[in-house]
Amino acid sequence: MRNADGIEAAADLRIGRYRWLICALLFAATSINYVDRQIIGVLKPTLQIEFGWSESYFGDVVFWFQAAYAVGYLASGRIIDKIGARLGYAAVVVVWTAAHIAHAFVGSANGFIAARFALGLGESGNFPAAIKTVTEWFPNKERALATGIFNSGTSIGAILAPLFIPWILNHLGWRWSFFITGALGFVWLVPWLIFYRRPEEHKYCSPSELAYIQKDSSPSLFSTQYFPLSSTYSGT
Repeated sequence: MRNADGIEAAADLRIGRYRWLICALLFAATSINYVDRQIIGVLKPTLQIEFGWSESYFGDVVFWFQAAYAVGYLASGRIIDKIGARLGYAAVVVVWTAAHIAHAFVGSANGFIAARFALGLGESGNFPAAIKTVTEWFPNKERALATGIFNSGTSIGAILAPLFIPWILNHLGWRWSFFITGALGFVWLVPWLIFYRRPEEHKYCSPSELAYIQKDSSPSLFSTQYFPLSSTYSGT
């Protein structure tokens, strides 16, 4: 067994592992995505006191996020297919990060609904963009693994938000919760724009790794428009 593992590891090194750096960036983006969407639930008691929200009004805030997410999810795959994963992913991260930070400037309950709607539109592009990236960088036999890795970011983000947001709330106030976590999206953009290209255009993708990726790739089987990936959302 050890000899077999050693042979497999050596073969992987010869092929190259740059695609797993790309997968790590997908994992990071998905984690940030879920931190951003979970904050509203963590801050719910504070915001209800400050803005006088009833339970039904808080439900409206969550509803408009969900409605925008559904609408955006229907269109984002087609848009990302047209402009490509690199610019498409960057665009949706900018949209959802700007919408997330906009929460810090809100002065009314209706303002929160508008900010949540914009956040839903932006965040809906995360999974189509990630799936598009997986189709470009992974052969068929590794796509399920790569998808499982980046999709685990949904759980990590949901765990991190209730761990760190209360500290920010207690020390800096609720508005800083949106500023600080929003900054993570812009930080993520830097390595994404630096390191991401299609494998056939990338100087760090070796010829052996490119051949490995393209050997059994069938993009039509993994369309960003029809892939039924969706994770649960908790607004509380």
